[in-house]
Amino acid sequence: MIFVILVLAILVFYWYYKTWGKQDFLNSASRGAKGFAKGFARGMMEERIEEIKRKMNYYTIALLAKIAKSDGRVSEEEADMISQILDANAKDDRERKFLKTSFNEHKENLNDAFYVAKDFIKEVPLPKSERFNVLRVLVFMALIDGELTPKKQEILEQIAKAFDIAKAELISFIQNLSNLKSSKKEMSLDEAFGILELSNTADLNAVKKQYRLLAKKYHPDILNANNVSEEEIKQGVEKFQKINKAYEKIKKYLEKG
Repeated sequence: MIFVILVLAILVFYWYYKTWGKQDFLNSASRGAKGFAKGFARGMMEERIEEIKRKMNYYTIALLAKIAKSDGRVSEEEADMISQILDANAKDDRERKFLKTSFNEHKENLNDAFYVAKDFIKEVPLPKSERFNVLRVLVFMALIDGELTPKKQEILEQIAKAFDIAKAELISFIQNLSNLKSSKKEMSLDEAFGILELSNTADLNAVKKQYRLLAKKYHPDILNANNVSEEEIKQGVEKFQKINKAYEKIKKYLEKG
């Protein structure tokens, strides 16, 4: 039966070739080849983009791990930030698990930040503007739970050097963020609930849920990925800091109560 079908297929092919002519057949074959080539090229491009994204995720998480653990422990704010980055950037649960494992491995070695950053640029040759955007996220991690420690600054300087970013540029950005934090007056409890867009009767579960929603919206990594302007990044960073500060104030209040 299979032999009969094969013979019929060959006869149909022969009839088409003889009836419509060799040139039409060749034109059809050419169109098919071009369509295949375009589809293949598009598939290769998409695969390449996915590969670059995977590498960027890996190296960014690796460097964040070293900054987070540089003062001896990963704080709750730092852990939340990492969780948000994983949620926003991991393609699926498998990649998220891999990135989390990578974070745990890299946080145990604080002495190779320069070499990891060098490998980052070698594997993902970003233009300077994009390297600086990655550095912004790393600086924000360094400042998220308080003042910049000497070890955190040392690691940031190593990364900046590997990224071919001048130390003066790094220091300027650190100072801008630090001034932004220190210039803010003490936040009242009512202000904190207002920033999280909640009533002052909300329970801790509702506060945590709303915090994660807003923090993800204004996360520096998300803003950078959306290629927003310098001013929008600055406003987003300020908003993100307010959200974190409001969350910490409310959480402490509710946990005491």
